[in-house]
Amino acid sequence: MKLSNFLLYSIAFTQTVSGIVIPQHVLDGEPPAPISPYQSISDLDFETWLEKQKAESFHSILNNIGGTSEVFDEMEVYKGVVIASPSKIYPNYFYQWTRDAAITIKTLLYELEDQLNTSSSEVSKDTGKLVNVIESYIENSYNLQRLPNLSGSFEDDDKSGLGEPKFHVNNTPFNEVWGRPQRDGPGLRAATIMYYLEILNKFDKQVQSEFLKSTGFIYKKIIKPDLIYIMKNWDLEGFDLWEEINAVHFFTSITQLRAIKDGIFWAEHFHDESFKESLVSTFGELQEAIENELGFKSDMLPHIIECPSIWKIGKRKGLDAASLLGSIHSHETSELRRDDPLPIPFDIDDSSIINTLAAMVADMKFRYPINHNKIGLFGTGVALGRYPEDIYDGYSTTEGNPWFISTATAGEIIYRMIFKLKSYRQDIIINASNRDFFHQFINFENSDDEGDDMVIPFNSAAYNMMIANLFKFSDSFLQVVKEHVDSQGRMSEQFNKYHGYMQGARELTWSYSAVWNAIRWREKTLKVL
Repeated sequence: MKLSNFLLYSIAFTQTVSGIVIPQHVLDGEPPAPISPYQSISDLDFETWLEKQKAESFHSILNNIGGTSEVFDEMEVYKGVVIASPSKIYPNYFYQWTRDAAITIKTLLYELEDQLNTSSSEVSKDTGKLVNVIESYIENSYNLQRLPNLSGSFEDDDKSGLGEPKFHVNNTPFNEVWGRPQRDGPGLRAATIMYYLEILNKFDKQVQSEFLKSTGFIYKKIIKPDLIYIMKNWDLEGFDLWEEINAVHFFTSITQLRAIKDGIFWAEHFHDESFKESLVSTFGELQEAIENELGFKSDMLPHIIECPSIWKIGKRKGLDAASLLGSIHSHETSELRRDDPLPIPFDIDDSSIINTLAAMVADMKFRYPINHNKIGLFGTGVALGRYPEDIYDGYSTTEGNPWFISTATAGEIIYRMIFKLKSYRQDIIINASNRDFFHQFINFENSDDEGDDMVIPFNSAAYNMMIANLFKFSDSFLQVVKEHVDSQGRMSEQFNKYHGYMQGARELTWSYSAVWNAIRWREKTLKVL
């Protein structure tokens, strides 16, 4: 396609559909001014909300963690326990899930890293409090790992008990019928704790907890058992993050791979050579399985198939927000390592990931009535749910709704995509594999050579216009979130697809984490624009 044709269409598109006002220096391809030009396309009220919502989300996360909560005392919610929600009835989410807790603590680690990056060498009071919360979680993880449960035992060769998905908030086992085992928990927990070790290393800090003693203790007693679990169980079926289907799942496999990769580094760091060799072998096997054997990709579809077994029998399309979550929780975009010797597939800018996002937007724009006012608009975010066939309404099984987690994650994906493009100074390459995503922004039908690859040179006028459109696209998902939180910034699990009011578990910790992460990535992205 000729670049001139693309540019003319982009200008028309930007002015008539996206409503973006592009600064002249961006159209001219000049470097941005020190103050981001994208500020001028942001609503001031929206900007104010972002600042307030980020702070409120973080405060709400801390209120859902034992030992730091202003709502629950340590007799009710033990120190270091991350509750999924304060909701105890209709529905009862007053438990600690291994998965939710690990993802939540990762958010605290991002905040800790940001504080250490911007503060002096002296640890502030807030930073010290944050370290205490994080290390309390790690201590609690040690105890939960060794708690006998219905999934199995810590003592057997396969560490089967580590697949137990949830526990009571007083650290007793949940001995009722449930979707178990869930094999994503150990990998997510290990990756989170290894990220903490990375922060300690980076800033030359020491473990503060007397119980945890040292990074070596944490590696040997907490991280290593979780890695052993993955090595022994990665090729077995388990329940998905939505706790519904016992099968092989993209989210589980890709986050397990991330943990194994990080484990290789720390095994080498602690001179655990034999274990490192086993991890390297597992990494190769699991990577090959994800890319070529487990069925997450098909020539029939441009997007990820989150659960291949249920797709093959025609019960689902394969579309699932879990694929987006799997990508963001298995890749650290801030690493920006071009020569990574152990690359993890399906990064946030992979065609299969962004095509998944595009397909979900296209489906749910029509599926959810609250999105119908955006039918006919392109490059605009909508309220996203978990997957098209969802029937869980937050209380029972009737009709699925949009989720805060899914909607915020969509925004995060694109912010991180922009961050990577700008930080690497990459051209934008549009080809057959990613056109399903970019057709929201480009009219390929006007081109005589629409099958050819298109290269949009870095920092050209067309490039900057595309970046502006992508940024607006990201913002539009957070604008959806803004429309459905309450006046105090509280978030539940879902919001109704007809009237938009919140429902399901109130003050869901993962909702706060997902929105905080997305806003953080927006801030990071603005710094490179």
